[in-house]
Amino acid sequence: MRPIRSEGARDAALVRALFRPRGVALIGASDDASKIGGRPLRYLRRHGFTGPIYPINPKRRRVMGEAAYPDLASVPGPIDHAHVLVPTDAVIDAVAACGAAGVPVASVLASGFAETGREGIRRQARLIETARASGVRIVGPSCLGVVDTKTPLALTANAAFERTSLPAGPLMVISQSGSLLGALLGRGAARGLGFSKLVSIGNEADVSVGELGAACVDDPETHAFLLFLETIRDRDGFAAFARAAFAAHKPVIAYKLGRSRVGIDMAVTHTGALVASDAAVDAFLESLGIIRVDHFEALLEVAPLAIGRRPRRGKRARIGVVTTTGGGAAMAVDRMGVLGLDVGAPGPRTRARLAARGIAAGGGRVVDLTLAGARPDVVQGAIETMADGPEFAAVLAVVGSSASFKPELAVKPIAECAARPTPVSAFVVPEAPESLRLLAAAGIAAFRTPESCADALRAFVHWQAPRRVPPRWRVGAAEAVVSACAGRANADEWRAREVLSALGVPFARAVRLTPSSVKDAALPFPYPVAAKVVAPDAIHRTEIGGVALDIADRRALVAAVQGIVSRYRARGGSVKRATILVAPMVRGLAEVLVGFRVDAQAGPVVVLGAGGIAAELGSGVAVRIAPVTKQGARAMIAGVASLAPIRGFRGLPKGDVAALADAIVALSSLAHLEGTPVLEAEVNPLIVGPAGEGVLAVDATLRLAGD
Repeated sequence: MRPIRSEGARDAALVRALFRPRGVALIGASDDASKIGGRPLRYLRRHGFTGPIYPINPKRRRVMGEAAYPDLASVPGPIDHAHVLVPTDAVIDAVAACGAAGVPVASVLASGFAETGREGIRRQARLIETARASGVRIVGPSCLGVVDTKTPLALTANAAFERTSLPAGPLMVISQSGSLLGALLGRGAARGLGFSKLVSIGNEADVSVGELGAACVDDPETHAFLLFLETIRDRDGFAAFARAAFAAHKPVIAYKLGRSRVGIDMAVTHTGALVASDAAVDAFLESLGIIRVDHFEALLEVAPLAIGRRPRRGKRARIGVVTTTGGGAAMAVDRMGVLGLDVGAPGPRTRARLAARGIAAGGGRVVDLTLAGARPDVVQGAIETMADGPEFAAVLAVVGSSASFKPELAVKPIAECAARPTPVSAFVVPEAPESLRLLAAAGIAAFRTPESCADALRAFVHWQAPRRVPPRWRVGAAEAVVSACAGRANADEWRAREVLSALGVPFARAVRLTPSSVKDAALPFPYPVAAKVVAPDAIHRTEIGGVALDIADRRALVAAVQGIVSRYRARGGSVKRATILVAPMVRGLAEVLVGFRVDAQAGPVVVLGAGGIAAELGSGVAVRIAPVTKQGARAMIAGVASLAPIRGFRGLPKGDVAALADAIVALSSLAHLEGTPVLEAEVNPLIVGPAGEGVLAVDATLRLAGD
């Protein structure tokens, strides 16, 4: 994958060739308008492309009335963009021909590459090798089209472009699914939402989502980016794009598949079980200032909320609701409640201002104007007053049947409120396409369902600015220890202690004994103690009886170790490879789990949750991209409900939250190690003492690349 260019050197040549080509070649163009190979020429002309089109078809002299050419070498004019329509087996030769003819960009329609398995991966590698040797940039394969509404350019085989016009507007779509271009185009057009560009990026074999997005950040026609994602490939390029878009005040909104737990890669630690890849992706997108939605419709609908605005700072996230239909408002409020949104009544000052305009706020969470109040002056007055109230992050207006036949009563007044500093949006309960288009034209986010309405508002109020990347911190000693530990057993707790201690994670004292040396050992700390087996095949030791706690004296220690060894041997363990770790019993106010893993899509993440056996119960975790700052670590602690007691909940003794935050920061700095050699690490449990008394790790696991 080619690295993304710096912000000061966007690939203007790529943008020009893709979207404003001097000439387009259609390699494998068909004269049959009903075939996939015949659609691009028809759509190009239908939607107004006026530049030269060169159908490449060695069997025909004309294709759909246009002069055809047997090969690229025969074309009389310059070609900036070749759309490759030939079957999979002929794609590589077609790209080589593009290089020979000096064509800078080729979009490849065919599938059958990396998405199909081992042979497809090899085929895709050969394609990219050919493209790079030829100086050709590739969009795809599995690229179903490149569209620019301003040029206009409709270089696509997607049947959705049978439509007679392209809805122009401020939204740029980059989709890993080609067919979704048509779905977004059609749904957007139906409600008056338009697009600047739409690109089916396909496999991202060369040009990635990140590179293409970054190249278009300065596009004056694009005000927001909509991403349909199946995976994240070029993580660094993607991150650079997201940060550049945020800096340019152009929100990035993503709908990504993969919310279910199907196919989770279970790792050796609890962390692997607790953090599905999607939770890591969530943390990754959030860290970059990307708005992620769960509902496909919300991908379109949330954009007007974010365009021209920045994430709200502070804790205020209350939604105010004004309605002319009690039932419609109840649906929206119910869904918002399910998502944990705060739907609140106006405060005393806002209530007084409403009363001064003759509007009774009532005693509930919603300002219900009722059918009788569906008058333009009342609706607009209520929304303006609510939007001016300091207690609301956003105001939702819910409109009933009048939206279908009398939009002047309640819909037009909503549109008049588009310029308020607090964003105003609308849930239109009936089927009312004209009202949706009216609201879209005014720049008001309008929703067709209560589900997408709640989802979009949740995504908007939780939107955050990109997090800063902490400076490289205290990792030199850890890198040396990791190098020395290479090749040692996967579950060796001694190795984990060495590496994590070098980063600053505090561990309880411990001694290393063999099963036979226990009876003669003089411990450097008092009883009671804990003992456990340390061996490559003893990972979850409580499950195999490999741990003994509260051992009172030496005689009890000998008996406990004999029992551990006996149970371990009965499970097929090799006593010759095992050692015994003995440590003092450590008690505190809470046990927590702090984990680290490198996710295939999101990269390094750090995890915080309840520790000990409670980790098995999935009692809630906080996940962030690693490394984290101390402020980020404190936010993680605040975000785990089960840790409320150590935060001083209802007068309970406070734990040493500062020391816990330091430990999270230290573990997360594994992400700073050169080449990220640590794939997974976990401290479980980490004992949290009272405020001022610190934290101590009493168990740890580490997995290196190559284990």
